[in-house]
Amino acid sequence: MAIDAYVAYVELREDGSGTLHLCDRITNGSRGQSRLYFLTAPHEVTALNGLPLWGGDGIMLGDREIARRDGSYTQISFTEREQFLAAVAEYHAQRRGKR
Repeated sequence: MAIDAYVAYVELREDGSGTLHLCDRITNGSRGQSRLYFLTAPHEVTALNGLPLWGGDGIMLGDREIARRDGSYTQISFTEREQFLAAVAEYHAQRRGKR
């Protein structure tokens, strides 16, 4: 199932696993899954709070992949930390440029 959602909030557990809680990006939209689960994440994963995600097998922030699904609709694995941080930085830089 495709994802087209905002990250409502990131839930982290002590062991480093957690959940991305998702909400619709548009009124009467279809976010896809309501939650995406992960076993590990970059330390800065909470930077996703409030940001839009989209994709299918690859979970995208803007034009960059930040995670991939792991054989199920709800389990994901994040890219390497450097790639994740670059995607977040590029997303914010593009948003600043559009103002």
